[in-house]
Amino acid sequence: MRKLRITALILVFLGLLIGGVGIGMCFVEASSFTYGGDSRLNMTVTDTATYQISLEKGSDEKIGFESWNMPIAPDAEVPQVETNAKLAPGTIQVDVEYRTVPGCTLDLWLNYYGKDNLVVHASPSAGVEAVLYAKDQILSDIKNRQIGDYQWAEITGVTFTINPTDRDRLDLSPFAE
Repeated sequence: MRKLRITALILVFLGLLIGGVGIGMCFVEASSFTYGGDSRLNMTVTDTATYQISLEKGSDEKIGFESWNMPIAPDAEVPQVETNAKLAPGTIQVDVEYRTVPGCTLDLWLNYYGKDNLVVHASPSAGVEAVLYAKDQILSDIKNRQIGDYQWAEITGVTFTINPTDRDRLDLSPFAE
């Protein structure tokens, strides 16, 4: 019985020693990486998504626009505003033009952070297609001991079409120069 206890004790300490060495090696390996900053993936899909949004009736509160994790492309003119009297009062039509990697989905939410904002968000959560598409670039960065923030999609244009009577309810002041 004494031999069994000593053997078990040796195995426990040996396991702790090997585990500690492994954790130390992982720490050294991870700490040797450099931060590569924002890295654009090769976005080959260009698409447009159209959404119709109903404004709250009887309210004069303004609706703002922001993009959650989807940067504005350097060549984009964002946003464009058009008025159309044929569009029903209290309705905004939003056309979002974007570039993305295959397998990335685009979502648009109204009042996501509370009240009166419109958020555009792109996500590779549609499946592993986007991650597999970008794997070569990500693995190349890891091989070069570099890691960064990968951009899966970017906005190339946003056009708001709104009834002229509701034009004042659209607050795009963050985009004004």
